[in-house]
Amino acid sequence: MNRACGYRRQPPAPLFAVGLLLLLLSAGLTTYASPRPASDIEIPKVQQSVAGSEARLKCGIKEHHAEHMNASDVRWYFKPCGGGGFQQLPACSDRTALDGYDWRALNCDNKPCRVTLTIANVSDANAGLYRCTIHPYRTDNQTQLDIQLVRSFELLVIKSPLDESIPAPELMDNLPANTTAIVDTPIVLQCRVHSKVLPTIKWFRRLNKRLGEHSFNQNKSIRYLENFYELLPSAGEKLLAHDVYLSKLILYNASERDIGIYVCVGINYVGVSMADAYVNLVHANGMPVEQETTGGGYVRLMVLFLIPIALAMMPLLVWAALNVLRSRRSDEGKPSLGEPIATNVSAYDPNSVVRLKRERIIYGGSMQEHIYEKIDLN
Repeated sequence: MNRACGYRRQPPAPLFAVGLLLLLLSAGLTTYASPRPASDIEIPKVQQSVAGSEARLKCGIKEHHAEHMNASDVRWYFKPCGGGGFQQLPACSDRTALDGYDWRALNCDNKPCRVTLTIANVSDANAGLYRCTIHPYRTDNQTQLDIQLVRSFELLVIKSPLDESIPAPELMDNLPANTTAIVDTPIVLQCRVHSKVLPTIKWFRRLNKRLGEHSFNQNKSIRYLENFYELLPSAGEKLLAHDVYLSKLILYNASERDIGIYVCVGINYVGVSMADAYVNLVHANGMPVEQETTGGGYVRLMVLFLIPIALAMMPLLVWAALNVLRSRRSDEGKPSLGEPIATNVSAYDPNSVVRLKRERIIYGGSMQEHIYEKIDLN
């Protein structure tokens, strides 16, 4: 009946949605067996290995998938870059120069490649970019996805700490340099370090006053040649060229507190190298900014500390003054019991013509008392 009317039975909606999702995943993630060109936007995972040790590069999204993905078609490719040795190679970050180099397929010791690539006795010849492809992607024994996964790695080979041929880091280009800037504007200090191995670059600011034992912070402050320095946050190290690293210190909205001496320190496992620079500030009209002295800052701090105390004392002083005034008024309204008051008390008999007067001492105020006595006229 349905065929006669020209209708066709449609698949259920959930199955159709699942099929469409798998089709999109396959179209978006599947690539050809040959690796993509180096000009593609791709951020490789950086991994460091000491020369003479064993390096292990693991492909895949999750570690527990590796055992199942070994049954898939796994391939590894290599492109040399960076590193030392006699051959001058471009840096691994220079993608334009790397376009002239081809990816080289690894034979994996004439065996099917596995998800984990193991490189024994790593040397400078092994430094470079690695790329792996997996198809299909297996999550377990029952489930496999018809997609091709591609991952990239950058292998950095560093010298052994026992290698005495590695020199201490060296600061380049007379950086950092003395800087004068306008107040409330950002200041950028740069430091370039030449090192055969990856260095650590730190920034410090010299403190103008000595730190006591109670204010010395071992995590942020150090003492060097009778001076104290404060560790500052910075952006870390960035590779500029072969064995050249850059670090920047940015001071936002510079104020008089930022005036002073800043030190860049380059560190590797062989030695330390440092250089300092002075930062000065001027107003927009060219007038120099006066740096705060220690005494002025201390007085300003004490004033800020005493202001809330004074505000808290004002209600207490008003309350005390009101109590004193109330007490004085009460004392004025009541005579003192200790002072005698002499009053005239009169006695009068209406039947007599003689008036008797006598004085009595009454304590306790102006209380009237009438005393009548009978007087015999005979």
